[in-house]
Amino acid sequence: MKRILTRDVTPEECPWLDETIKKGAVVVFDYSDCTYGCISDSGKAVSREEGKKPFFEIPRNALGLQ
Repeated sequence: MKRILTRDVTPEECPWLDETIKKGAVVVFDYSDCTYGCISDSGKAVSREEGKKPFFEIPRNALGLQ
């Protein structure tokens, strides 16, 4: 499922990001393969390309639906 960000997500909040992902960006897709327990309860596993690795975590409160 394609996701749109409802707020900016910064590297200060998510140190694994190389750059800020801006509010309104449609840049992530739900990732449903194995995440090896590394996604927090307040986060969601996403990827830049649908169904593709690598995955990373984005705060759930920053994600909306496209």
